Amino acid sequence: MFLVLDFTQSLRLSLINKNQYFSKELKSKKNISEILILEIDKFLKKSKTNIKKIKSIVVITGPGSFTGIRSALTYAKSLKLIAKLNVFGLSKFEIINSKIKKSKLNKNQCIFLHFKDNQFFTQSFIGFKATGEVKLINLDNEGLKYNNQTTYIYDDILFEENLNNNIKEDLGKNLLLIDYNLIELEQIILKNTIDCSDPKPLYISNYY
Repeated sequence: MFLVLDFTQSLRLSLINKNQYFSKELKSKKNISEILILEIDKFLKKSKTNIKKIKSIVVITGPGSFTGIRSALTYAKSLKLIAKLNVFGLSKFEIINSKIKKSKLNKNQCIFLHFKDNQFFTQSFIGFKATGEVKLINLDNEGLKYNNQTTYIYDDILFEENLNNNIKEDLGKNLLLIDYNLIELEQIILKNTIDCSDPKPLYISNYY
């Protein structure tokens, strides 16, 4: 059974166990570290389980709130020492990239995750390997250098609309809209296609 801490934007707790998925979003204005232990205990009780049944904790490492991610990692690593649990870390980019059937894509993939307005976090991959740092770009100010040998993967139709408005090419085969969700996270980790041990917050230099 996996306990997932996704504090990248909100405070979301999830349990994943053999295709069963339970999730809760915490709504509190208090300091994260003050409520975390109590809220996780309440969440586990409501899900009719306890920390002894948890084998692994997965922390979503970004992109998003550095403070939230750091708090989740601190809690997970503390439990690793106390309860001897496995701790993994995956970014949203790695999760989305691992869900895709590579045989149907170009060699190069570029993933865009919506932040706000026309701003997107982006990272490039070849296969399962990231080939560049994560960046935050504003499509209103920065024109995308479109490459027809790249598959563009995105989680919001705004990206496709922007591309269609600014690039006069047949984009259909190079675009892939995909949901970010955690339901397949257990299988992604068990596949062992990426190294998700020793998790660290995903730092983005121009994120404000």
